[in-house]
Amino acid sequence: MRTALIVTGDEGLRSRLLRALADRSVFSAVSNEDALKTLRLTDVDLIIKDAGAPLRDLPVFLGRARQLSPSAVVICLLPAENGLPEDEDTLETADFVLRRPFSSREIATVLRQAEDKQGLMAEVSALRSNRPTDGAHGEDAAGPEVSPQALAQVVKEFAKALAAGFDLPRVLDLFLDAVSEMVRPSRCALLLVDPEGSIYSIRAHRGLAPHLVEAATLSADSGLPLWLATQGRLIQIDEVQARPQDPAAREIGRELALLQATVAIPFTAHGELVAILTLGQRITGLPYSHRETEILFNLATHLATAIRDIRLHHQLEYQKEYTERILAHMSNGVITIDRSERVTLLNRRAEEILGLRAHDILGKDLRALPSPLGDLLYETLVRGKSVHRADVQLALGKLPLEVSTYPVTADEPTPLGAVIVFEDLSAVKELAAEKRQAEQFQLLTRVVARIADEINNPLVSINTFMELLEERYEDADFRHHFSAVVGRDVRRLVQIFEKLAALVSEGQFNFEIVDLRGLVDDCLVGIGARSGAEGGDGARLLHAHDEASGKRVSVSVYHEVGPFPVKADPVQLKKAIAYLVWYLMRKTPGDEARLSVSIDHKAGEETIRLIIASRTAEVGVDELQRIFDPMKVVQESLIDVGPCVSQRIIEALGGKLEARQGRGETSFVTTLPVVPA
Repeated sequence: MRTALIVTGDEGLRSRLLRALADRSVFSAVSNEDALKTLRLTDVDLIIKDAGAPLRDLPVFLGRARQLSPSAVVICLLPAENGLPEDEDTLETADFVLRRPFSSREIATVLRQAEDKQGLMAEVSALRSNRPTDGAHGEDAAGPEVSPQALAQVVKEFAKALAAGFDLPRVLDLFLDAVSEMVRPSRCALLLVDPEGSIYSIRAHRGLAPHLVEAATLSADSGLPLWLATQGRLIQIDEVQARPQDPAAREIGRELALLQATVAIPFTAHGELVAILTLGQRITGLPYSHRETEILFNLATHLATAIRDIRLHHQLEYQKEYTERILAHMSNGVITIDRSERVTLLNRRAEEILGLRAHDILGKDLRALPSPLGDLLYETLVRGKSVHRADVQLALGKLPLEVSTYPVTADEPTPLGAVIVFEDLSAVKELAAEKRQAEQFQLLTRVVARIADEINNPLVSINTFMELLEERYEDADFRHHFSAVVGRDVRRLVQIFEKLAALVSEGQFNFEIVDLRGLVDDCLVGIGARSGAEGGDGARLLHAHDEASGKRVSVSVYHEVGPFPVKADPVQLKKAIAYLVWYLMRKTPGDEARLSVSIDHKAGEETIRLIIASRTAEVGVDELQRIFDPMKVVQESLIDVGPCVSQRIIEALGGKLEARQGRGETSFVTTLPVVPA
C-alpha cells in the first residue's frame, strides 16, 4: 500500500498514525465531507476512519467511500465500548476494527494485515483479468506526430528554461510549459528527489489537486522510482497493466494512478535519477506517440544535468554563506590570500582589529596588509612555513596580536593559498598587567607584614633593655645579660636584612682560590661550633648552641684527605653554607639537632661536592618543592628564605645547589667547579 487516507479530528491520533505510515503518501481529512472530496480526486489503497459512538453515519460514509475507491481497505478505530448492540452489524462494513486504547504494535499489526489483504485482492484481480499482454510497445500508437511548428516552439521554451539561470522553480515551470505546448497533457508533474536521495515529491505540476501535491511522495527504494533508476527508460501504463501478476508492476501502477499519470519519464544525470516527469492522458484522449516520448526523453536528459548543476550551485552557495556567517561572527580576525598573493577574504573582526575596510583590501596584493601580517602570509604561501600562536606586534600602532598561519593545500604540490588567524591581545595584556600589579601589591603587603613581624620581637627586646640600661647600668649581671640578649637580637636583625638584600641584589663578589674544607670549618666555627670527640666512623664531631632557638647542635664533618681548591668569594660562600645549616637546625623539632657535612672530589671530575644533611629536620614534600622560590617562601617566613639566598650565591659562583629527600634525611647538595692544580 502506497497511499492512505486518515479521517479524524483528533490531532494526537493523526500524529500517531502518521508515524506508523511514514513510508506512504498520506492524505488527511477532518470530516466525512472532506474525505469524500479527496476520494473523488485521488485513488487510495487504505482508509483509516476514526468512528465514534453512535455509528449510525458510518455505513453511509463507507458505502460512498467504496464507490469512489473500490479496492481500498478500510480500518475503523472505535471507542472501548460501543454501547448499542445494533452497532455490531454496522462494523461488518469495515475490513478491520481496532478498539481504543491500542498500542503502536497493535497499529503496526493491523496495518500489516491490511497490506496482506490488499495484496491478496490484487492477486485475485490479476487472475480474473483477461487483458492481452501486448502493450503499447507492440505497435506504434495511433496518436498524431508532433508538427515541426510545435517542435520549434518546444525547443524555444526549453531554451528559455535552460536560460533561467539558477532559479530552479522557474526552470521547472518553463519546462512544463514546453511539455504542455508539445503534447497537451491533461495533467503533468515533476517530482524531485530530496537532498538525502530517499524521497521524491512534487515540485512543479499542471492540473493536480493541491492536497495531492502536498501529500504525494514516492520512496526511492521501491515502486516507480526504483524501476526508472534501474531500467533507465520511460514506462507507460499499458506496459504496467500488461503484467498484472507482477507485484512490482502492480506497485508501479498504483503510484501512476496516485499521480493520475499514464507515462513516467526518468531524468537521469551521471547515473543518478534526479527527477521524474509524469504525464496524464492527453486532452484529446489519444495516446502519446513514440516520437513524442522519445523527444521528451531526450529533453529530460538535458534538463536532468541542468537540475543537478543548479542544485550543486545552490549547495555551494549555501556552504559559502554558512562559512561567511561563521567567519563574520568569529571573535578572531581571519585573512586569506590566493596563490597569486592577493587578498581573497577579510572578515568583520579583522576589519575591526586592523581598522581597515574589506572592500579597500579585497583583490589587492598582500603588501596592502599591515606589517608583519603580509610577511607571515608570504612565508606560509611560498615556503609552507606555518606559525602557531605566535605573539607579534604591528609595525604601526604597536598593536599586540597572537597569530597563526596555515597553507591552504589540495592534491596539488603547491599551496592554493594561505590563511592567517589573529587575535587582539590588547585587552588580555591589560588584564594581565592589572592582575600582575594586584598580585605584586598583595605580595608587597604580605612581605612588609612578614618583615614587621620578624623584626618586631628583637626590636621590642632591644627597646626594653635600652629603657632599663640607665637605671641598672651599675648592675654587672644586668650588663652581661644585656650584652648577650641585645647582641643576639642585633645579629638576628642583621641576618634578616642581609637575606633580603641578597634576594634583590647579588652584590659584589671578590673571587679568590680557597680551600673548601677550611672554609667550611671557618663557617662552622663562625656559627659557634666547637670541636668534640672523634666519631667512630672517622668523622670530626662538633658541638654548637643556637642562641636564637636554644637548640643543642651536633655536626659530623666528613672529608677526604687533601685540599679542595675552588674559586669563590669566601665571605659570600660562608654565608651560603651558614644559611643552609641554620635552615636545617631550625627545621628540627625539639631541643637537639644533628647535622652532617661531607666534602668529596672524585678523580677525573671537574666539580667538588659539598653535602649538608640532617636526619632530625622535618621538611614537607610541598615545602621542599618550593624551597628555592623566594616569592612563595618569603610570604611564610623570612627565616626559611635562607636556601633561596644560598642558591643565588652559589649559582653566581658558577656552582649548583639542589635539595633532596630520601631515607629519612633532608640534604642540600652543592657542586662547585674545582680549580685545576
